[in-house]
Amino acid sequence: MEALLKNNKSQFLDIFTTVSGHKSNLVSLNSWWDKVALVGKINSLNVPQSLLSNMLETKAEFSELQEILIENLLSENMQQCGVKNQAVAQTLIDIPVRNLFERTADVGFLATDADILAFLSDSTDHVPDTSAIVKRLTEYAAKYSVYDDIMLFDETGQLKAQMDTGADISGDDSVIAEVLTGEHEYLEICRYSPLRPAFPLSSLFLAPVKDPETQRVTGVLCMSFKLEGEMRSLFADLDDGSGAIMALLDKQGNTLVSADETVLPRGTALNVSRSNQIITLGNHEYYCTVARTRGYQGYAGLGWQGCVLLPFASMSAHPENSDENSDDVQRWQGFSPALSNIRHKAKIVTEDLDLVVLNGRIAAARSDADEFIPILEEIRQIGRQMQTIFTDSVSQLMNTALNTHYDGLIFQAALAIDIMDRNLYERANDCRWWALTGLFQSVLNKRQISPDDAAAMAGVLGYINDLYTVYTGLYIYDRNGKIVAVSRPAMKALEGTTVHADTGAGQVFNLKSSQQFCVSEFVPCHYYESKHTYIYNAAITKDGQVNGGIGLVFDSGPEFKQMLEDVTGGENDGIFGLYTDRNGHVISATDNANWKTGDRITLPDTISKGGNGHKGAGIHEINGEEYILAFAVSKGYREYKTSDGYHNDVIAIIGEPNQPVKSQQ
Repeated sequence: MEALLKNNKSQFLDIFTTVSGHKSNLVSLNSWWDKVALVGKINSLNVPQSLLSNMLETKAEFSELQEILIENLLSENMQQCGVKNQAVAQTLIDIPVRNLFERTADVGFLATDADILAFLSDSTDHVPDTSAIVKRLTEYAAKYSVYDDIMLFDETGQLKAQMDTGADISGDDSVIAEVLTGEHEYLEICRYSPLRPAFPLSSLFLAPVKDPETQRVTGVLCMSFKLEGEMRSLFADLDDGSGAIMALLDKQGNTLVSADETVLPRGTALNVSRSNQIITLGNHEYYCTVARTRGYQGYAGLGWQGCVLLPFASMSAHPENSDENSDDVQRWQGFSPALSNIRHKAKIVTEDLDLVVLNGRIAAARSDADEFIPILEEIRQIGRQMQTIFTDSVSQLMNTALNTHYDGLIFQAALAIDIMDRNLYERANDCRWWALTGLFQSVLNKRQISPDDAAAMAGVLGYINDLYTVYTGLYIYDRNGKIVAVSRPAMKALEGTTVHADTGAGQVFNLKSSQQFCVSEFVPCHYYESKHTYIYNAAITKDGQVNGGIGLVFDSGPEFKQMLEDVTGGENDGIFGLYTDRNGHVISATDNANWKTGDRITLPDTISKGGNGHKGAGIHEINGEEYILAFAVSKGYREYKTSDGYHNDVIAIIGEPNQPVKSQQ
């Protein structure tokens, strides 16, 4: 950023018109000062030379301070653009990487589905009926709605079943043969594929389907992820009306998906060797910011990058002089020592000028040099005008610095709540899909469940739980609410007991379709060592009859805390993270916060009563302490919390104590 500003200073002065206006006014006043001083020197020979020297020294101090002021004004305006763009670019890659990580788990698990195994293992000569398997694939995509097609290929690479029956394939893709070797747990590609010929870009996840006993590869599962739709939705969420062009780039800097195909069409190559640089597209200049993936749980995907292109015209329209946070500016103690020093020096130089003028008046009186009095008065007026410019400039500087700080915290809060919504969307999908497991449906439909049946269900639950470690345990209960199978030996004592009322299981028997689910309140739970958590439930049915349900105990403690720490970077410069409900009950907190899960905070109305998707920042007092708090209210993801009937508003808060910045040693 510093090098960019240094090499393009005049260009950025043209962009930030308020800064250039301040500079122009100061240059004019400097010039007038020189002329006035020269007139005084020529016409006031009786005035001591030391007085004139003091005037020149004070002017030199003003000039030095002016340079520092203009540099900092430019730097802060650039910083505000840079911080915001960097946050957006990082979000453009962090969110997809987390999303795609979930897809790697999906394809691996679905490849072990009993119905898919049976379908691909059918060695009879007759043409198999694909309607049942297509129905099952469709049920899956109805839960995990991020897929637009699911295909099954046999061991020769021939297409055997396809969810999107109206979409033809135009030929073979070499990736199928590669998966059939059985050497990969899964493969991920993002390019044109003849398996999806109608689309110029396909994001496909593939895994071998293996016989569980012999480990022979019997076919390939291929899942088509709605990458472009997901990115379009993310672009819309992040659009602030600035005209910035957002894009997802591949590892080499080629455009995969762009928010503006006319300016940045798919395939356009960008030089991504530096994060902050000026690039030219179609005779227009853009401030380019790129962010690389930080990975998630060891998954880095295909090395994609998030990119933001801010047109220079949008930078000039940047709200440089916003007074929206003027009260907070007066309260904020987080200004850097450098900014605080400018304000302090401006005050000292103005006082020095007043002293020079006073001494001049005394010297003029002693030397009978009345002709010098108008000169002093003119210099005083110049000083007052300079003081006004400095006051306005420093006010702008402080406002811009605070807005920059707010922008960074707000984006962290928005990212934190988005991560939570997207994560819990997957949990709602898991419970509904696992409730459709054929074994569970057939066993619970029996009048009497044998020990062997219960053991078989426990085995499947254990297998699932080993793969999905975000749960401390899974359990199945029958139509009487009695727990009949559990996933972990530590939960064995629960078998035969009636499921607790605080788990939300009672609502299961009122569910009307496989698309519905229910979630417990966030309260201390017996199945989670009496700690707060959510339990996700779905009905297990047969022929429309609810015969019981499945409960998933979410490991909320470490999972929520990790989400917050991923956003805040851990204990970073005193910045803490919280998830709360609208009543201020703490759902999760980073270790450096002054609150813990289960505590209650009295939240300001601006935070607790904000609408879904609302976000902002300000300085607030809690329990006698001032904090800078940025917040974002949950808005859901896809159908989760938006159209599925589930309502549970959560607020992400990123904050820090309102205290002076520590000087760097």
